[in-house]
Amino acid sequence: MESYRKSLPPLDTLVFFEAAMRHLNFTEAADELFVTQAAVSKRIRQLESWLGVDLFERTGRKLVPTEAGAYLAEKTGMTLDYLDWALRTVKVPARPVVRIASVTALATFWLQPKLREFALSDDACPFNLVTADELGDLLRPEHDLVVLHGEDRLPGWNAELLFPEDIVPVGTPRVVKSAEKASPDGAPLLLNFARMAPNWTDWPVWIQRTGWAEFDQWPVLECASYNQTIGRALKGEGLALGALPLLQDEISSGSLVAMTKRMHSTGKGYFIAWPQARPLSDEARRLKNALLSDP
Repeated sequence: MESYRKSLPPLDTLVFFEAAMRHLNFTEAADELFVTQAAVSKRIRQLESWLGVDLFERTGRKLVPTEAGAYLAEKTGMTLDYLDWALRTVKVPARPVVRIASVTALATFWLQPKLREFALSDDACPFNLVTADELGDLLRPEHDLVVLHGEDRLPGWNAELLFPEDIVPVGTPRVVKSAEKASPDGAPLLLNFARMAPNWTDWPVWIQRTGWAEFDQWPVLECASYNQTIGRALKGEGLALGALPLLQDEISSGSLVAMTKRMHSTGKGYFIAWPQARPLSDEARRLKNALLSDP
């Protein structure tokens, strides 16, 4: 087996050299490394002596790399960057940060209040929340926990159901009252967000699956996002489709009313998932249990 310790210079000389090459100034390199200018100069001389070549042309205060110095700087920078990346990957922080990803709508209406409760509890730990709506952006290996819509068949991931998906029209009390009596001519707007995936339920899909054909004649307003449909519904601008657990605060406060007789169970649900390739940290397990305890 090759022994690199016999063929490499003292490794700290390479760190000092790389900093000096970036700054082309020993004093600035010393400030970055929290050492003296003399210490940097000494390490560079040590490396040059070991190599048998000059790495800098010393002309006044400015350092000019020699051909050998420029070549070595490129390789040294790449090597130190790669080593830094490897060490960051395997190093366990003193207080691990739980990385949690969620679909945008679920994060807005359900997850963030839960995360606040968790952050104020005795089980609290640091966490970072990422929101996305593409499955590939959610199911990234660096994420510890993922909250998403769909089914529990996720290759390479464990999953537990948070709550099933029951879709129901929602609106302000005034809008719902008018909708229950409306004819097509006087019907409120259906606030729609066009399907972004095969398993997404929008108004045309809901009408088809429920058989409530009278809604098919009602006017539709296309919105920029699912969140916007709920925002417009809260303003009394029409009916949106909502999953009740996501809107429990709005329903409980009376800001929105659900037309429960028009509810549709999609057979899908909202899940929390975590990678099978590595065990959950204690912190991630505490957060997962907190989210599962009271959906």
